[in-house]
Parts: sequence; C-alpha cells; structure tokens
Amino acid sequence: MQINPGVLNKKIQIICYILTKDLDGFEVKTEEVLLKTWAQVSNKSGKEIYDADSDFSVVQTRFLVRTPKLVIDKDYKIKFRGKIYEIIYINDYSFDGIYTEILTNEVEK
Repeated sequence: MQINPGVLNKKIQIICYILTKDLDGFEVKTEEVLLKTWAQVSNKSGKEIYDADSDFSVVQTRFLVRTPKLVIDKDYKIKFRGKIYEIIYINDYSFDGIYTEILTNEVEK
C-alpha cells in the first residue's frame, strides 16, 4: 500500500518514564523522550469501534509513522499536543517494514 509521506504532518514524541530518587530519597517519575518523529494521526471512527464491539467511552487514536530504528515497546507512551497516549497495539503496516501503525488510548491525567 502506497503512503504519501506528506500525510505524516503531526509531530509526536515516543516517551518512557524512569523512576529515580530525589535528594531526600523519594522516588520521582521523570519523562524521557526516546524519539521525536512525524506521524499521521487519526481517531477510530464510531463504526470501527462498533464493529470491533469496543467501549465507546474510550477514544482510540491511530498513529502512522515511518518505522524507526528504535524498537517500539508497549510500555512506552506517545505524547501528542500535550496529551499522553498508552500503546495498545503495534503493527508493521503493509508488511514492508517502511511504516508502523500504533493504536493507542488516551491516558487520563
């Protein structure tokens, strides 16, 4: 499947959280940016959610990126426009290793 690279027009970050200790010995969760990249961003439609028999109260967002050298793990998060998304599914889009599709749920703060 051909993808027009021009549709990768939204800047996203792939992040992880690291637990460290502060000067008083308390654990502090810090955000580490693993990758900054361009993506196509879209929400799943209501019909797709209905067909999948999923919960309508959860908005699922799809990110399509060029496959990075970084191996994306489901423990990572995506940061986009100040919101954090948990990764629920990672797919080699078209099975050619060029694009990766990442399906996410927005994390409540």
